[in-house]
Amino acid sequence: MNYEVKLLGEEDNDALLELAATSDTGNDLFRVDRSPDFFALGKSWGESTYYGLWRKKRLIGCLGTTQMFRFIHGEKVPSIYLHDFRLHPQFTHTRAYYRLVSEVVDQLKQKQEWVYGIVWDSNQHQSSLVRGERLFPEAVSAGQTVHLGMPLFMPLSGDWKSVEEILPEDAWLYYQNWAVHRDFAYADRDRYLDQSGPFLGFRRGGQIEAVTKVVDQTAVRKLIVSRSLPFPLRVLHAPFRLRQAARLPETGEEFHHVYLAHYASVNQKDRRPAFFAYLSRRYHQQYSYGFAGLSQQEAAPYRHPLAIKLGSSTYVYGSVPRGLTLLAHELTLM
Repeated sequence: MNYEVKLLGEEDNDALLELAATSDTGNDLFRVDRSPDFFALGKSWGESTYYGLWRKKRLIGCLGTTQMFRFIHGEKVPSIYLHDFRLHPQFTHTRAYYRLVSEVVDQLKQKQEWVYGIVWDSNQHQSSLVRGERLFPEAVSAGQTVHLGMPLFMPLSGDWKSVEEILPEDAWLYYQNWAVHRDFAYADRDRYLDQSGPFLGFRRGGQIEAVTKVVDQTAVRKLIVSRSLPFPLRVLHAPFRLRQAARLPETGEEFHHVYLAHYASVNQKDRRPAFFAYLSRRYHQQYSYGFAGLSQQEAAPYRHPLAIKLGSSTYVYGSVPRGLTLLAHELTLM
């Protein structure tokens, strides 16, 4: 088969959306909807480039790369993130994958010695994205992430009265001081301040001890329920509709959610229960769930019966910096 790899632009938006409808990179509970602008999500992260694989004027595959700044070994450094690998199901068992990847690898070698990607545990292409091939180095695992979702339609336990909204610049100063030594922590100040808020702080004894940013990505990425939510969840949710809690979606509908993004704290204490509790009292009418990215150890104490826990792994390709470990678990939020 004859394939052609070329850079994608705005004129390819509809073709990308059509391809995305056939091959999703999400998980088995949600599918990701990137309409109306497929490129908007990448732009929110950093400088993005998309490569498309064409067969007879038909887009059959794509792979995105985004350069963003991360804290690595205590320094703000440019890093390249691989994402949005999609291949039309009709070409799964052909050479199409290798043709696309070889072109991208050749381009990346000119820019950086190593790159990283995040793979959902349920991603159907996981084996292809991880194993070593002639065209792609074997992946090195940097760490695993638990994407924890907590129900905001009901009051959650936590010291929510110690949570307050703070100024974006103040939040950045706290975050930077605490996150600089956590590998993969976000390090782009301008985008940190430019995206949606509000910014929350946890204050104890007159001092801010933790900060986070509340992010709603609906404008650039929607989560659509791909299978029915558990019946017990719907039964327990029903009474809270009386207090105008956000309704739970049916299959095929949008899942209204929000993120506790860019979390950092003094001495790495976990104050997220307080932030979740605050959201459940202030934002329960807008969002049915709030999510956060945690390590497996951090996620273990969260035993709420209605919690959602989804898993992903972060892999590094190329000349991996010595001692590089995933310490900030919210690379793309979700």
